[in-house]
Amino acid sequence: MSKKKFFFAVKYYSFYRICLGMIFIAVLFIIFASCDDLENIYVPPLQPLPENAAIFLSIDGTKGGLRIYNANSFQLMDSLITTPAAPWNVEFSPENDRLYSIWHGSPSYIHDLYEIGLKPLRINRYIRLFPGYYALTMNSNNNLLIAFGSKGIQVYDRTSMSFLIQDTISIGETNTGIAAANIYNIVYYPMYDINNNLIGFGIFDLDLFKTVDSIVVFKNLSYSGLANSDILISKDDKYLFCTAWNWRGLGGYGSFFVIDLLKKTIIKEFEVGAFSKLTMSPDGNSIYISDPGGYLYGFASTGKVWKYDVKMNSNSVLINELYYSDKIAVAKDNRTLFITPVVSFQMKDGNKAWVVKVDALNGKIVDYLTVTYDSANYFSNLPRNIKVGEY
Repeated sequence: MSKKKFFFAVKYYSFYRICLGMIFIAVLFIIFASCDDLENIYVPPLQPLPENAAIFLSIDGTKGGLRIYNANSFQLMDSLITTPAAPWNVEFSPENDRLYSIWHGSPSYIHDLYEIGLKPLRINRYIRLFPGYYALTMNSNNNLLIAFGSKGIQVYDRTSMSFLIQDTISIGETNTGIAAANIYNIVYYPMYDINNNLIGFGIFDLDLFKTVDSIVVFKNLSYSGLANSDILISKDDKYLFCTAWNWRGLGGYGSFFVIDLLKKTIIKEFEVGAFSKLTMSPDGNSIYISDPGGYLYGFASTGKVWKYDVKMNSNSVLINELYYSDKIAVAKDNRTLFITPVVSFQMKDGNKAWVVKVDALNGKIVDYLTVTYDSANYFSNLPRNIKVGEY
């Protein structure tokens, strides 16, 4: 055999083996992908969280307030009654020795900002907010408390709880959200036009105490009537994530938007629930999207909880048939989820649950917190918000 024929034969043989290998891999992939039962795929067991890990559950109702449960056992560790109001927001101090919350006083349209000490769980002090401010966030430096609502933004010094500035920017009357950047000392708030249509987001500088820029991305006619539901900022401050809804289609239409903050453009839109809420994992790699349904509008919940992969810019269904999911909290392991309902979850064993614990690797419910019934076997309390902390 000549050298030329020999080398040709070797090359052909190598190419033939590579082709056979690729075909074999493809066949295995097709067989694997066609399996009806993917539940047999091995997933490492969900490990217990640190013993001091706790869930802080805001409860509204006849005995509303703040309840603290052990995150592993759901054992009640402490509680604070705030009836007739409920602490809808919880922000932890950097030292984890206190938390901050807002709930309404009397009259009910006026809210108060509270500082709550831990161990013992008690109200340290509170201040009266101006009318129209009812929700709370904290800046990236953890030195400011930002109250917001239908009348704009109020800023308070966290340590002294002294009032610093009020900005009566018009941010709309419907489903208003606000989010603090993770690196820069700014917050993003929804911007509406004179017809109360969401058109984008304003950037409020917490050093200059004024709006310094805007991101207008919803002026297209297809977004007419859009209203904001929730908003988050990526860990690197490069992207804004938001949910919004309008009347497109029958029964309302909800979208999850990914917005490039540098280019000021929408880079992706995914269909979700009409009033979907957002939560980001501590590592910033995943965003979880609930579907509470349409509240007073009567939109049905799809029963889905979605998981958005930040690096891959892809969205997938994590859970099916968990109807009217609302707030989601993610533990420091970036895997354990705690999800609350708008009403109560109907479990397959017939029980009702206020919180379900979910493994984010496979979407399986691993445990749940049952509702508390009164002496007449009735419950009137409902969860409003949930946070994972330490206690």
